[in-house]
Amino acid sequence: MTTLVATLYCHDARGRARHAVALGGTLRDPVRAPHDVLVSEVSATGFRIPATVALAPGDAITLGLAGIGARAARVVREDAGGQYGCAFISPLDEGELAALLGPPADPVVPWPLVAPPAETSIGDGVQGTRALLLTIAACLAGWIATIWAAFRLF
Repeated sequence: MTTLVATLYCHDARGRARHAVALGGTLRDPVRAPHDVLVSEVSATGFRIPATVALAPGDAITLGLAGIGARAARVVREDAGGQYGCAFISPLDEGELAALLGPPADPVVPWPLVAPPAETSIGDGVQGTRALLLTIAACLAGWIATIWAAFRLF
């Protein structure tokens, strides 16, 4: 029996697995002007963005993303479909990539935050009514005493 040993080579020039995303970010072009972009793919070694900004292969850029901050990159190619392929100067570590691919660290809290209504029982309602009636009676007694004292002085 003959054993065949082979090595599998990947001809894709990309360094790591790509992940489809929709991440909003800020791209700074070679003259450092900011542009809002939507990252459509990301990997530890690079990303893809739509060609909404005039760039050329070889341009040095910076991409700012929530969770990892600003990262230096270089435009590698421009696809016919109107997309730029870019490579990070320093690859993302596993924690940074996980921060981009995972759920947001801080969940979105609706504003204004309304507390849920407190549960009450019939007994609480009766005690609340008694407290309200006692407060009204105390106020009336105070006014009556004030009016009586005013008539006594004059």
